[in-house]
Amino acid sequence: MKITDITVTQLKTGKGLLRVQTDAGVEGWAESPGTNPGVPGKNGAIFEAYLESVIKPVLIGEDPLQIDRHWETLALGKDDRLFKLPANVVGVIDVALWDLMGKEAGLPVYTLMGGAARTDIELYWSTGSGWQMQPDEMLALVQKGWDMNFRAFKIRMDWKGWRQDADPEKDYQMFKLVREFLSDGNYLGFDANNGYSVSTAIQQGRRFEELGIDHFEEPIPNWNLTGLKQIADTLDVAISAGEQDAFRWWFQSLILLGDPDILQPDILSAGGPSEVKRIFDMATTLDKPVMPHSPQAGINSMASLHVFSTVQNGTRPHEFSTEFSGPLDDVAALYGDGVIPKNGHMILSDRPGLGIELNEKVVADLTLK
Repeated sequence: MKITDITVTQLKTGKGLLRVQTDAGVEGWAESPGTNPGVPGKNGAIFEAYLESVIKPVLIGEDPLQIDRHWETLALGKDDRLFKLPANVVGVIDVALWDLMGKEAGLPVYTLMGGAARTDIELYWSTGSGWQMQPDEMLALVQKGWDMNFRAFKIRMDWKGWRQDADPEKDYQMFKLVREFLSDGNYLGFDANNGYSVSTAIQQGRRFEELGIDHFEEPIPNWNLTGLKQIADTLDVAISAGEQDAFRWWFQSLILLGDPDILQPDILSAGGPSEVKRIFDMATTLDKPVMPHSPQAGINSMASLHVFSTVQNGTRPHEFSTEFSGPLDDVAALYGDGVIPKNGHMILSDRPGLGIELNEKVVADLTLK
């Protein structure tokens, strides 16, 4: 079996549908960045430039089942070709190759990765843009998730790195109001999205601890590893980090220098299922809990869930958000109901690959013209 082509179809959902095609008629699917002008922050044109200039020339004609070899070629180079593509570009191709291998083998990806420790995975409802909201507005979003039968939650500030210590008191009042609503001890995390200084993060974390908090995510910019260690060493709440980090070698530095309590690799940012599995193995060796970052519904989220399902101590909930996927009805129509949560849980099927049931008619209807 040989790869014959790799194509991208841009969709109205704000993502691209990537297909790795073969001469055996088996395809592997992933979601690539979109070019939809109505969806901000997309970089589909950059991805497609990598696809045409590097990825297709390297992979067309190759055996798609040589996943590790292709990962190494794209991420590190081969012979005198030093490609060193960004991890999130490598990750898209890696998702599609694992999906393809599963279909060829007639097995779910989680089976190919060693077997699922569980196929029923709790999700937490992740809702954001807290920096521009009042506490009651955030509470309304959490209540929406509650009405959809989610029972674990995280509120996000979405500051990134440029709103340092903007309004910690409002953040506290927002968390307090949500915590009071979730008064039966439901899971609740707080994501500062890099928004605090070290001292403010420590002060804020102590206040959150008094209310009851399950994890405190990205309290400071991700490059400040020594500051992260100060926070993790000082607070009792579990500090989590890693969603922006690429490849296992950065995670090694993250652990050695920042020592967060929880690792949160993103299925694309870290380099795809192959690399996330290696990061999970590293975390297990070092007794670090893992809690993936993949806040969406669709193919890439399914890839994240398949890898996470293989981790024996992956007991914390997996992230889920409706903010990054396009309308869930469209997602379900495209990929099948198996990609949509039921009562705050995702149930992984035993269908081959990532279990996607692609509807070609819906693909045509949602294709950007």
